[in-house]
Amino acid sequence: MTASRVIPSCPTRSLPFAVVASPPNVNSFALERPSLRRRRRDSEVVRPIIPLFYCGDENRLAGYVCENPIETLLEISRPMLLVGQPGTGKTALALHLSKRMSISNVWEAMEMDKDTEQGGPSGVTSRVLSSRVLYQPAIDFAREFASSIDSKDMPRFREKLDTVPILVLDDLHLIADKGPAQEELAQRLEARDAEGRLTIVTCRRLPSEVRGLRPALVSRTLPGLTVTLHPPAGDTRRTILRELMLAHLPDVEPEALSLLDAGLPAETTVRAFESAIKQVALWCRMHEQPICADAVQSAIETAGGTQSISIKAITTAVARQLGVKSADMRSGSRRQNIVRARSLAMWLARRLTEDSLTQIGDAFGGRDHSTVLHAIRKIDGSLDDDVLLRRSADQIMEKLSN
Repeated sequence: MTASRVIPSCPTRSLPFAVVASPPNVNSFALERPSLRRRRRDSEVVRPIIPLFYCGDENRLAGYVCENPIETLLEISRPMLLVGQPGTGKTALALHLSKRMSISNVWEAMEMDKDTEQGGPSGVTSRVLSSRVLYQPAIDFAREFASSIDSKDMPRFREKLDTVPILVLDDLHLIADKGPAQEELAQRLEARDAEGRLTIVTCRRLPSEVRGLRPALVSRTLPGLTVTLHPPAGDTRRTILRELMLAHLPDVEPEALSLLDAGLPAETTVRAFESAIKQVALWCRMHEQPICADAVQSAIETAGGTQSISIKAITTAVARQLGVKSADMRSGSRRQNIVRARSLAMWLARRLTEDSLTQIGDAFGGRDHSTVLHAIRKIDGSLDDDVLLRRSADQIMEKLSN
């Protein structure tokens, strides 16, 4: 092993986050969360990695929307759509905005007027605020919709969704294969818009680009304000890395930060940053050494910063996703489930690697390049109509990218 430049030692435990001074072109604001009434069976709300949201040029619109008066956005934000890959902060920003909206004068006046007419309380309490925001992952919406049909309790289900002042609907793309739930959701969004109630929707891509989402639902998610979120870049990226380093490795020197920044991929998310920094700390503890270039390099390699996705990794991911054996995908088996898995792996290999058709064919039992091309074209032709195949492909690509 070559000698590595030694950097000061790392601690064995995480420390509270410090507030890092942002460069002039990077803005930041504290992330707020509304009080939510939750049931035990509801999905957990993922908490943000860091308490601040940093936004540079790559997320300037998101910063503008979050920092400016809410009242100016209400008319153009029905619904508000937050789009971005996992880890870009969609849920955190949706909850932050819902908190600001729940205490804004516009909503406060609306609810207080109703309370006064009914002889109720006129103050804004935590209980009142918690009743204003409903957070619901889209997959939970679909589950509750099905349950309400079975129990013949649709009026209560619809009333809850139609009357809550602010609805946060998370991960819309996860109900791409649930047609009836989509139709119901489209009706609820239309009813909420007619009453002037605000809905915040998050989705991994634009709904019009998600195969399986029905036109009625797509048409009701796009007319409002759409904010696309991107992974941090440039000074924003370095600021976030520095804050995470101070939280987990407070004695680290700038050289380690620079090495990590240079080695991690450009599209790395905040969650992946934290994972890489924890990997550095783990390496140091395991080897009982101070932070060094080898520790940082190990974290980069674990995160995939210096390695492209291999066909072997793709084959393994497809096999796990579809419940087949990798060896069968490389064999001459013509069983339908094996052919489907093999074809999907070839399609992914063509998209995610720089290997030629011949190289891809060699990795799957020495198949001819024309066979590979046929498999790729077959998958391309099936993705539009086969929702399960599209969803499997998306999930595999997401796992490989992380």
